[in-house]
Amino acid sequence: MPSAALSGGSSSPVDKRGRSLDNPAVTLPAAYPGNLSELDFVEAYARSALRKPQMAADAALRTLVFSESGDRAILVGLIAQELAESARRLVAVFEALSDRTHLVARSLLKPLPGAAAWKAFAHLAATISPEQMLRELSIGSDALESAQLLRSQPELAELTGLVAAAETGNAMLLIPDLLRRHVAEECWLAGVDANGEALASSFGSSESDATTLADITADLCGVGRGFLMSYVRARRGAGRAAG
Repeated sequence: MPSAALSGGSSSPVDKRGRSLDNPAVTLPAAYPGNLSELDFVEAYARSALRKPQMAADAALRTLVFSESGDRAILVGLIAQELAESARRLVAVFEALSDRTHLVARSLLKPLPGAAAWKAFAHLAATISPEQMLRELSIGSDALESAQLLRSQPELAELTGLVAAAETGNAMLLIPDLLRRHVAEECWLAGVDANGEALASSFGSSESDATTLADITADLCGVGRGFLMSYVRARRGAGRAAG
C-alpha cells in the first residue's frame, strides 16, 4: 500500500448560479453533459465514469506481463494513478449521496474531492458498520454487499498520499534512476497538494505490487457503482410506481 498524510474535510456548497461558495471561480454548467437528463447522467456516471479507472488499471496490468523490464514500473505507476482517481470518485459519490441538499447529479459535476475529504471518508468507512453506511447514504439494502466490501478494505488512509499527489491536477510519475532493462524497486506519484506543498507517494513496482493496486482500484470502483446504482434503481422504481 502507498504512503499517506493530511486531515479531514467536506464537500463545497454551491450558490443558485452553480458557483462553489468555497471557490466562486468554479461554476457548474446549466445542463448535464450531452444534454442527458438528470437521472440518465447519474446512471451513465455509475456505469462508465466509475468503471473507467478499473478498466484502465486492468489493461495496464495485462500489458505489464508482456512488457520489457524497464517499462513495467511505468505501468505500475499508471495503475497507481487510476487508483487515486477511483478513490476520489468514490468520495464524490459518498458526498453526493450523503448530502441531498443539492441534486446528486449536480454534486457529481463538482471537481473531484481531494486528500482531506478522502482521509475523512476513510476514517468513517473504517469505524461504522455496513448497515450504518447505507443509512448515512440513504440507500437501500441492495447496496449492502458494496458497503461490506468497503468495510473490508484494510488501511484506506494509506491511500491519502496518492490522492494528495493527484488532487491539484498535475500528478506525475517519477522513477528515480530508472534505466532501461533495469527493474526499478520503487515508484513515486508526485505532485503538489492543495496547500501548495510538493510531495511524493511511494509504492513498489513489482508485478505483485501492480496486482494489489489494481485489485484495490477494482474494489473502490465497484463500491462506488454499487452505491450509486442503488440510488438510481430506487429513483427509477419510484418513477414507475408513480406512473
